[in-house]
Amino acid sequence: MIRCSQLLFSLLLFGMVTLFLRTDAVAVAPPAPQTPLPTGIIPEAVTLKPVQLKSGWIRTEVVEPKRLVRTMERTGTLNFDEGRVSVLSARVLGREVRVLAFEGERVGKNDPLALVYSPDFVTAESEYLNAFKVARTLNDKTETDSYIRAAGKKLLLMGASDDDLRMLAKTRKIFPYLTIHAPRSGVILNSQLREGLFNNPGDQLLTIADLSKLWVYMDIYEGDLPLVHIGQTIEVRTVAYPHRVFPGRIIFQGGMVDPTTRTFHVRGEIDNPEKLLKPGMFTSVVIHLTKPRPVLALPEAAYLKDDAGYHVYVETSPGVFRVRPVVPGPEEEGLLTVEEGLSPGETVVVSGALLLEGVRERMMTRDQGNVPVHGKGR
Repeated sequence: MIRCSQLLFSLLLFGMVTLFLRTDAVAVAPPAPQTPLPTGIIPEAVTLKPVQLKSGWIRTEVVEPKRLVRTMERTGTLNFDEGRVSVLSARVLGREVRVLAFEGERVGKNDPLALVYSPDFVTAESEYLNAFKVARTLNDKTETDSYIRAAGKKLLLMGASDDDLRMLAKTRKIFPYLTIHAPRSGVILNSQLREGLFNNPGDQLLTIADLSKLWVYMDIYEGDLPLVHIGQTIEVRTVAYPHRVFPGRIIFQGGMVDPTTRTFHVRGEIDNPEKLLKPGMFTSVVIHLTKPRPVLALPEAAYLKDDAGYHVYVETSPGVFRVRPVVPGPEEEGLLTVEEGLSPGETVVVSGALLLEGVRERMMTRDQGNVPVHGKGR
């Protein structure tokens, strides 16, 4: 079945090239063969007549340096910006009697989160009020203020706020519940607050995270180590928002290579002002490796490949297209760069190179005296 298909394709290509070589041929778009052309003795150049050039099957482009940005694509995982996360732990032995904010809610700094009954806190409040009574018996104002500040600091270490102290000093009435306040603005995560739950000092109660900025972690292969640097810009995309691009930059480069995966860790920072992105999401990350630099680049269709390597067709004079071996570089912005083989200002075939390759194959049957050059086109 495959050999029949190849024979049919060869007959079709032979017919198209024959039609193209006729000066009175009608312009018809050539096919795009996928199988290699046969190896043979073929000429170095192909000459086309003006009427053939006007057919539109061949399109050329003058090679000029273009400023391209090389990029690298990696997968990544979103996580918290650890500088914007606070873990709230219990500071006193107590029992939570009322929960005021729940997991997933957004809170501001110093917003009340829960009320906790703690005998130790009530005792500290009594000591604070007694400090004012003792102060009235002392004649030394410095000693008086020091005594009151020491009693107030004990309440602050237990979790009371400055507003709580001012209210206590103003009313001189003990409030039996300690109010737990948010240490920062953000979203409540991993909340362990429950009414009636007893907690010991050091028990983790909840996490509050500011999601306006996130970190994205990537693994970079060892061979790409010289290409990635702190400060390079990145573009992050997610499955949840496929049409949104979240810009950022690289802020950290790992200090060692993982011996198992032969990769090193890189961390980027991205803005998340609308709080659309969530920690734990998988992402696609494009790293802009270099600043724009002038390079020679051609569309992929301009390149043909055979056993000898890559080559292109250069128009050396009007209607004369000569084979030129080239060394392609990496792909940048949809174009393949040219490392060797071309100079700025030369005219190269960027569309129809495969048709010229077929014409050369056709010329081989009429002239067996030429030197062998490139044989099989891509």
